[in-house]
Amino acid sequence: MAKTHEPKRVVYYRDAEHEDYAGTNIDTKSVGADFPFAPIGPVWKFLAFIAYYVIAIPLVFFYCYVICGFRVKNRKAIRKIRKNGFFLYANHSHFTDAFLAPIVAFPKRAYVIVGPDTVSIKGIRTFVQMVGAIPIPDVLSGMSSFLNAIRLRTEEKCCVSVFPEAHMWNYCTFLRPLKSGSFRYPVHLGVPSVAVAVTYQQRKLSFIRQPKRTVFISDPFFPDETCSAKEAQRKLQEQVESFLKDKLDTYSVYHYFDYRQATGPKEPEK
Repeated sequence: MAKTHEPKRVVYYRDAEHEDYAGTNIDTKSVGADFPFAPIGPVWKFLAFIAYYVIAIPLVFFYCYVICGFRVKNRKAIRKIRKNGFFLYANHSHFTDAFLAPIVAFPKRAYVIVGPDTVSIKGIRTFVQMVGAIPIPDVLSGMSSFLNAIRLRTEEKCCVSVFPEAHMWNYCTFLRPLKSGSFRYPVHLGVPSVAVAVTYQQRKLSFIRQPKRTVFISDPFFPDETCSAKEAQRKLQEQVESFLKDKLDTYSVYHYFDYRQATGPKEPEK
């Protein structure tokens, strides 16, 4: 079991399903039907290749492996589905989670389903799309184009990453409620999935504040074609949830505590 220590910060929460502690404070722009979810022009493809493989991937690998001390377990699971497009489901506890799919799927191209805020930062929207961001539309009219983009990327045999907890809680070491709708994509498209659990370990050198990460990859999950789509979606959610709960460890940088169970007049920290 991972080594425990006194948490550096205590955060009180009221709603584990909807509260967000990313702290980005971005002025979010609407993502609708006119948004270019999956540009496919030759110039775009060339520039996206440069942005992803020449710029992003070297930086991602250096930061994750050298600075954050990433260790990946059961990478061989990806070999079983290397000829397929697939979905990756992970817990969401740090901004580096966005780098999981590129690391796990490499050399396969990876994309990440994100919130509208990710493509709302002025001046870098094009770049974040080139390195894999696919935003969820915030209006119903954009859903068809969004789903077509997801289908296109899986048909290109790429990896698509999903964070079913929806919100980021820094260094959270327990699994929060998962959005059931997040599991409809692989069932609808008939492609496999893997679950990826990011766990944290204390550094042996105390002056290094960045905790190490061990990334566990599950064996592939395939949609159950013997039952209804709704039942297959529920089964996939249970498989992913079971794997993530089993792997998450006890080392805490932050300690999250349910405000309703707190004693005394403490207010949740934002």
